[in-house]
Parts: sequence; structure tokens; C-alpha cells
Amino acid sequence: MLEEYRRDRAALGVYLASCLAAASDELRRVPVSVLQQRFTGWLPRPPRHSF
Repeated sequence: MLEEYRRDRAALGVYLASCLAAASDELRRVPVSVLQQRFTGWLPRPPRHSF
């Protein structure tokens, strides 16, 4: 998926977040934090800047 969305990482994040929302509705017994890690936790994040 990273290759497919390499030019639009924001769209990848939105797509995966929508999958997370659907899964959290269907998998009510799984903690949201676990689902979040599985669906969006592996996305590369830009470095944080200290100001």
C-alpha cells in the first residue's frame, strides 16, 4: 500500500482511518488502541520539529 499511495500519503491515512472506523464498529471487543496500531500505527510519520 505504501507503494500504491507513495505520492499521496494523506489519502492513505484517510483510507486506513475509514477501515479502522469500520473495524471498530464490527470488533467491539478489541480495544480501539489495538485496532489503531494495526490499521494506522505502521504509517511513516514525518519527523517532529522542536521550536
